[in-house]
This record gives sequence, structure tokens and C-alpha cells, in this order.
Amino acid sequence: MTQRITRREVMLVTGLAATVCAASALGVGGLLLLRRRAAPTPTPQPSAPPSLPPQPIIVPRAAWGARDPDHAAPNEYGYAESALDSSWWVYPGDLAAVYNTVVIHHTAHTQDTVETMQDIQNLHINRNGWADIGYHYGIDADGNIYEGRDIGVRGSSVGGYNTGLLGVVLMGNFEFDQPMEAQVASAQLLVNWLAALYSLSHLAGHSEFNSNTVCPGENIATQLDTFASNAGLQRGTGGYVAPSFG
Repeated sequence: MTQRITRREVMLVTGLAATVCAASALGVGGLLLLRRRAAPTPTPQPSAPPSLPPQPIIVPRAAWGARDPDHAAPNEYGYAESALDSSWWVYPGDLAAVYNTVVIHHTAHTQDTVETMQDIQNLHINRNGWADIGYHYGIDADGNIYEGRDIGVRGSSVGGYNTGLLGVVLMGNFEFDQPMEAQVASAQLLVNWLAALYSLSHLAGHSEFNSNTVCPGENIATQLDTFASNAGLQRGTGGYVAPSFG
């Protein structure tokens, strides 16, 4: 069993406890379903275009001990029938037509703590009441990239804008920590691959969508222009358009 070691006193002193990347699970709209529905099948990933950069090594959910999604979760209950529903939403059709922006986060736990994907998932399920970890990918200080929430499912990381966004979290509190070189390099490889695979147009930091947070921290915010430029993406929220699934 993984032991959680956090420095919540640091977060409380700085006021960051309220600004951890714990955005509402709501995608667009706020009504919760009152009954269960049959689980839909996640959408397969699109075929890789010929110019796709090499896929970085990604640790699958099973390898890091992910829990199964909890579809009785109070803040992401059941299965959505439309994108306007706040429940577990499996995207229909080609994911390249769904995603337009990749959003960078930090966990806001300092790097001298022991933090794992299990810790993040437990926090999101047990405290936030979500069905699963909110991010699609996580990157630790050693540069290991982890599979998070199923890529075919709407994430829960950016309040009010989750539909159509890809969430990537770097482990650390980058208001205080400097990111490790391996972590930055892996983030760039992942962004490059996602941008090509899903024909993304933009890259943004969490706080550019939600002004009530400092996520991903100023020491990662200074890297965002480079991440975007190297991946051929534009910076900011200007490319965000919530998909219509009429």
C-alpha cells in the first residue's frame, strides 16, 4: 500500500490549498443524473497520421495500480447521454475532432514528498467525488509518463471547460519547485505526440481557464511557450471550442 506523504502545511501557509488542481468535474452544464445507465464502450484512438512523432513510453494504468472508475461517484455520477451532462462522458466519433487544446497542470505537492498516480487518483475519487483521476496523463519528477483517465473519456481538471480538453499534470508544486530536466523533456515529448495525434491547435496552463488557481505554478508557466512552439501549437485559450455532439 502506498503511503501518502504530503506537506499540507506549506500549502495552507501560502493559500494554495484552495488552488490545487481540483476543478469541478462539470464539463458543460451542471445537472447530475439520478439513475445508472449501461456503461458505453470508450472510443478507439484514431489511426496515427504518417507524420506522427514517436510515441513516448507511457506506463499503463494497470502497471501503476489504478482503481476502476467509480460510477457511483457523487460529483460524476452515472453515464452521460450528452455533453451537457456532468456525468461520465465517453466521446463519440474521431477524437481528433473532439480535442483542440492540451492543458498543463501541477499537483501542488512539493517534490520532496512521495507522490504517485495512486495518490492523485485516491484524492480525486475520495475527496473530490469524481469517478476517476481527472487528468489524462501524469509525469513524475523522474520523467516517467503515466496513463491517467481513459483518453476517450472527458477529463475532470478544468472547471467549466473539460469537454474537448486534454489534461496533463506534472507532479510537484511549481510555485516553489523547479521542474526536473527529465520531467520537462518528457512533457515536451508527450505534448508533441498528442498535438500530432489529435490535430491540436493550442496549449494553455490551467490558470488561463480558471483564474482562481495558480496552477501549474510560475516555474512551469515559463515553460509553456516552449512546449507550444516545439509542438507547433498556439498559446492560450483562444482555440478552445466546446465540441457539439448534436
